[in-house]
Amino acid sequence: MKMDSLHYKVKTRKADIAYVNFIFEAYDGIAAITTLDPDEGLLDILVAPDYEADFKALAAALGREMEFRVV
Repeated sequence: MKMDSLHYKVKTRKADIAYVNFIFEAYDGIAAITTLDPDEGLLDILVAPDYEADFKALAAALGREMEFRVV
C-alpha cells in the first residue's frame, strides 16, 4: 500500500519564502511547496514519504540559518 505525501506546515519570514522555495527546488523531488499566507510566512510543504528523512535534515539546517520551523 502506497502512503500519501506528508504535509508539514512551516513558519518562516516573509522575506525568506523565495529563498526557501529555491533551496527545495535545488533538491529536485524532495518536496512541493505552497504558500498558505505570505504575510505570515506560512508554507505547506508536501513531502514524499521516501524523502522524509532528507526533508527533516534540510529543515534542521534551514532552522539553524533562519526562522524555519514546523508548526
